Amino acid sequence: MSQTEPLSVGLTEAFIQLIANHTGLNIRERDQANLSEKIFTRMNELKILFPELYYQLLASSTIYSHLEWRKLVLLLTNIESYFFRDKEQFNLLRNCIIPEIIQCKQNYKTIRICSAGCSTGEEPYSLAILLKELIPDLDRWNLMILGVDINQEALKKAKRGIYTAWSLRSIEPQIMQQYFRLINNQYYLDKQIQQMVKFKYTNLVKDSFTQPYSEFRDIDLIICRNVFIYFEASAIAKVLDKFHDALQPFGYLITGHAELIEQNLSKFHTKVFPESLVYIKK
Repeated sequence: MSQTEPLSVGLTEAFIQLIANHTGLNIRERDQANLSEKIFTRMNELKILFPELYYQLLASSTIYSHLEWRKLVLLLTNIESYFFRDKEQFNLLRNCIIPEIIQCKQNYKTIRICSAGCSTGEEPYSLAILLKELIPDLDRWNLMILGVDINQEALKKAKRGIYTAWSLRSIEPQIMQQYFRLINNQYYLDKQIQQMVKFKYTNLVKDSFTQPYSEFRDIDLIICRNVFIYFEASAIAKVLDKFHDALQPFGYLITGHAELIEQNLSKFHTKVFPESLVYIKK
């Protein structure tokens, strides 16, 4: 098959299943033509003439396959994000969830939070700003805010902490003034806020969270929003089990609205707030 011809139906389905198994991503029918373009883009880069050979590369268990998945994922994932995205959920975090966590942890002064699918860092940095605002004796606390994502380029941008006005379009003026510096039309995040967040490349579907000394353990709050909308149902179930194991007893999980419809949530209490559903580990 030449690269000018579209992928066959059978090969398209094979790629879709392979991608779902490796990343959890669900390629919808309307996106299949776009998928073919992305596959041929990577084939051209690698000078691979036939899509069957590219499929074999991805399906193999080699370092070359591992590296290629990281490149292909850049084309498959959506990195759209901005600070304090979904104001209602952030109001719930500010007024209820995080104050409850702070109160429960007064004796230990340790809080562990994960932003799963953190993209270019706006969400975990927003959480860091919330904690800075809510904890007056912050220097006495042991805080971990972990941002994880499968897109390495997004993580590189997150670590830089430099944003355009588009990423700050939902931010309150006083927050912008206090935590950002405007230089040459770019907004530089306060260094103290940057240092509160650690970023890590993670494949939520493939990676194990139970390794000794893993940072993904004893978590008080996991936020995974606008991620599962791109996942197959079986991949969501697999990741939910991992989240459950990573959470502290009574730890919180917050997802995007209606992202867990038809999922088995028997391991969680579901608490209904006006702003959002919240899942609490039993």
